[in-house]
Amino acid sequence: MIQAVSDMTRHVGWVFLGVIILLIFSNVSAEPISGWHPSAREFFDAPEAGEVKDGSAISIIPMITEDKADLNEGVNASSAEYSSEGTISPSAGEETRILVRYNTSEISILADMEIEGVALQEDLSSSLSGLVLYSTVEKNEKEAIRALSDLPGVLYAEPDYILSIDRTPNDPDLWRQWGIQNTGQVYKESNPSGNVGSDGKIPGAWDIITSSGNVIVAVLDTGIDYSHPDLKSNMWTGPSGEHGYNVITGNPDPMDDNGHGTHCAGIIGAVGNNGVGGSGIAWQTKLMAVKAIGADGKAYTSDIIKGIEYAKSAGADIISCSFGGSDNSQVLYETIAGTPALFVCAAGNQGKDNDKVPHYPSSYQLPNIIGVAATSASDTLVTTSNYGTSVHLAAPGGEMYSTALTTSGGSQYRYMTGTSQATAFVAGMASLIMSNDSSLTNQEIRTHLISHSDAIPALHGKVAANGRVNLTAVIAGFSEGGEIILHQGWNFVSVPRPLAQGKDTAKIFEKVSSGGHSLFEYIHNTGWKTLKASDQISVMTGYWVYSTKTDSISLQYDQSPDIIRKMVKGGWNTWGLPLNDPVKTKTALSPIQSIWKYVIGYDATLQQYENPILNGGSGDQSSDRLVSPYKGYWLYSAGEGELTG
Repeated sequence: MIQAVSDMTRHVGWVFLGVIILLIFSNVSAEPISGWHPSAREFFDAPEAGEVKDGSAISIIPMITEDKADLNEGVNASSAEYSSEGTISPSAGEETRILVRYNTSEISILADMEIEGVALQEDLSSSLSGLVLYSTVEKNEKEAIRALSDLPGVLYAEPDYILSIDRTPNDPDLWRQWGIQNTGQVYKESNPSGNVGSDGKIPGAWDIITSSGNVIVAVLDTGIDYSHPDLKSNMWTGPSGEHGYNVITGNPDPMDDNGHGTHCAGIIGAVGNNGVGGSGIAWQTKLMAVKAIGADGKAYTSDIIKGIEYAKSAGADIISCSFGGSDNSQVLYETIAGTPALFVCAAGNQGKDNDKVPHYPSSYQLPNIIGVAATSASDTLVTTSNYGTSVHLAAPGGEMYSTALTTSGGSQYRYMTGTSQATAFVAGMASLIMSNDSSLTNQEIRTHLISHSDAIPALHGKVAANGRVNLTAVIAGFSEGGEIILHQGWNFVSVPRPLAQGKDTAKIFEKVSSGGHSLFEYIHNTGWKTLKASDQISVMTGYWVYSTKTDSISLQYDQSPDIIRKMVKGGWNTWGLPLNDPVKTKTALSPIQSIWKYVIGYDATLQQYENPILNGGSGDQSSDRLVSPYKGYWLYSAGEGELTG
């Protein structure tokens, strides 16, 4: 662990120099901020406001003191380096199972050794040399592990952890759908692999919800092949058995004669976990085919309007609009404005700035429109995608694998690229969000998608979200439990609400692949504490955790929590937002408005600190900037105060 801390210090010591430079050269008369990663220091020691040396602001010097007890504790524990002490004791009569591995060079068989109240359950040495399973109903987990660990020749003892399956469908072509999950795989023959994590973070959301229930998604497009084996069971069916409407011919047969609508429909809601092809964002949904675009890919505005009216009268909740142009139609604007559905609209494929050359309908300033740009598997904007701060979101849209009209070779799937595909991706996300919380307004859904997007450098200033969509982050914020998303490297995290009893200790982090590092908590004016599994996790507190891969921590909240209070001390404090939704910093810290000075967040996707938020600042440092749940922050205060949540 000493080596781990040393490695950590070297790795991140220079990354945050920009924070120092930012304050040295800004017109800020306040305490300077260190450029060092806080996990590499024992404590913060801030000088007085405005104190300088040689004409420059004094940085806070990192001081490292190694607590040998903390560093050595839990060496033989789980991957996150936690001691197994303090895990939840079983109820009377409940079986506790302990895995023990012994050194076969010292003992031939552990089963010969008897411990009162602990019985040998199974010899697992054929799977792993020296491994046996014990059980007890008389001792709690802590007692059993201690007794077994004290036996001579035992390498380690740990709980027989209960693992749960991930909600990953069995569709054989899922590996081609990098937008759903990108592990760096080659997702298309003869193509380079994508960037790990450049996807829309869909599997984590599937752990919570896979069906959009009764939400109806109208695909306003070239129609849908409603007989497709990966779509037919997810087709909406009207009172006369129809699956939609063809406004061009005026009949209830919306069969696709182009392929574009079928491709978009599959991204939204190809049947998931059916052992066929790929999966849509929603495994089960209600796809309404509204054919308003001809086989040549063109449509009259009047046909689009008729399509909207049909979808509205048939009860569509979401209308996916993978079309558009530069002509500003007032009637189209008014039709959309008068329709209660959420419109997810393509930003366009001209590679232009929509702030300068608007693209309609995505550029209409209406609360029920979401404009979508397209990203590639390398987490960059697709070269043909339109962009601009008037475009709300960016979503996977490059080389998207989905359902298609049957080709001469018999295939019913193909790759396509464009903001059309990104639009369908977001429409599928919106259907799950709407099903998960039917009380949300269209504007609230849009806001959640923006605020929970992953910040991506290549997308900064290209879309309002400054990043790429993250469905897991959105869904986790609405559930009875929550989810902390971990990125590869260091993460500064917090828990927004009180946790349920029995789920409120550091044990929730025990399965994180830690690379030899531990979970750290900063104790005011004392230093760093390495947490054990039995240590309580507090609300409004920042914790540093290292992960070797993109991962997540599931949280289970207390359903009737008391008011949480956090005392803010003078100097540096760690802090986290006790809410499920982002708010302005000045609002979150209003109880200590007169004394707080700085708030500094950490961007785990970039592995660097964000620009500081200053009390009464302006521009990028303004206290109007949002702070987000699940993130840890450094908070500097000039005095003592209290925050509640």
